[in-house]
Amino acid sequence: MTGLRSPFSTWTPLSALLAAVVLPACAPLPPKLEAPSQVTVSTITRLNDHPCTATVASVLDAYHVPPQSVRDLFYTQRLSGESRLLGYTAWMHLTDQPGSLVMDVDRSCRFEQAYTRNGADLSGVYRSAF
Repeated sequence: MTGLRSPFSTWTPLSALLAAVVLPACAPLPPKLEAPSQVTVSTITRLNDHPCTATVASVLDAYHVPPQSVRDLFYTQRLSGESRLLGYTAWMHLTDQPGSLVMDVDRSCRFEQAYTRNGADLSGVYRSAF
């Protein structure tokens, strides 16, 4: 069939605008971060003292995760192909959840994203299929 074209067969300014508006609406909004509570900071510091402790504690507070429910915490580095530090990933197991709560921060400890894995389910946090 020649001469027939789908209106979505090529990217137009309108389709790009729709994608920019609709796709982010599918993802959870990042939380508004405020100064973390001292209880959360001290609990997280006892588990693993790290330069990004304050950010991780702020995110836990923003998602209403009680600090006493964090069973363990470890950090991994995210590196570029040239071995440049891109940021850190904080991995946590919670006492009342299977799986993990995961947070990514950049190399300056600014929050990037949080998600759960392997069955953990927290309100407002993206649930990874992996």
